[in-house]
Amino acid sequence: MRPLSYRQRLFVEYYLGESKGCAVDAARRAGYSAPHPEGVRLLKTPTIRAAIDARVMTAAMAASEVLARVADLASADLTEFIHVDKPGVCKVDLKLVKRLGLGHLIKRVRIKKDGTTEIDLEAKLPALVKLGEYYKLWKGEAEQQVTMVDAAKLLEARYEKLRKDREGGNTAGDLPGPTGPVQ
Repeated sequence: MRPLSYRQRLFVEYYLGESKGCAVDAARRAGYSAPHPEGVRLLKTPTIRAAIDARVMTAAMAASEVLARVADLASADLTEFIHVDKPGVCKVDLKLVKRLGLGHLIKRVRIKKDGTTEIDLEAKLPALVKLGEYYKLWKGEAEQQVTMVDAAKLLEARYEKLRKDREGGNTAGDLPGPTGPVQ
């Protein structure tokens, strides 16, 4: 295959970017004099189609990776990366976070005026809700679709039941769900 010309590369960039998949607009932005027929023609050109498909494939995330990242968010624990030295100063090892490929867990790192660093993790509850929906944990819990608040209440009830079972010596493996809606 021949490499794309400068204008063809511009067409691909605009098509995938600012033009949001509109071939005519991408051709106009790339500088073609007759954008309507040129955009349609360019989109049918095998080398341009291959360039677009290659860019989309590298940008897309597989479903298993999405599920793994949601599971990472749901089970995130920053204490794995915190080291406390003798005077009691906490330090977060961001190099370890990066080395383990868990940077997506961090929502924001902020350095305050007093020189301290504040690190916020992504919210766990939405990730837990998404996992619950994926694994159909809410099936049979209610007739209507479970909202974020309902899911939070269900998770809290299940956690409380697990805590009570452990305190009471009950080590049953799976958590039974509540018998009715949680109020």
